[in-house]
Amino acid sequence: MSTTKVAGLQPSRVRGAAPNSNGLNEYPIASGATAMYTGTPVRIASGTLTPCVTTTEVPVGTFQGCRYVEDGEQKFKPYYSGVSASDIVGLVNDNPGQTYIISSNATVVAGIVGNNVEVSAIAGGSTFTGKSTIVAKTTAGTSGKATNGLLRVIGIVDEPSNAAGDAFTKMEVAFNYDATDYQNVVTSAVVTTTN
Repeated sequence: MSTTKVAGLQPSRVRGAAPNSNGLNEYPIASGATAMYTGTPVRIASGTLTPCVTTTEVPVGTFQGCRYVEDGEQKFKPYYSGVSASDIVGLVNDNPGQTYIISSNATVVAGIVGNNVEVSAIAGGSTFTGKSTIVAKTTAGTSGKATNGLLRVIGIVDEPSNAAGDAFTKMEVAFNYDATDYQNVVTSAVVTTTN
């Protein structure tokens, strides 16, 4: 039985046949920005990295640590505390095909697979472990692309001592929508181009 929570959104695999390189990309962070933890969904605002604080914001990926210069010394951290420093760079898993493992906040039923779910503690984290405290809510939304759920449940993690009905069921999920989802963009007017 899953009786302990997974910390944050933990990278699992890349959907399809592509290898999972676990590659990260760098994004600038403004000095004194809001805290971010390993496994926190993040977005770009005014050209810099910031944590998602609501489930309707469109993530670019998940925060995986940072580096910055403080008092002339280069530092590497699994979380960004909001410290005032220079040359702050966040490392982000921004592969649009990335899937993640997340814990539920209570028991789930097997029928949750294929549905969208909301999350709680989206921007929360621990300065002791450096990890996010985000969890999936057990109330399932609808299936299909919609803004009523940050995550889409792909499946229940197939491992010993984890099953639907456990206290903190581990689920494999993907972002329901992300910053690279150009097919889901809504336009307000018809755009005409000429050659």
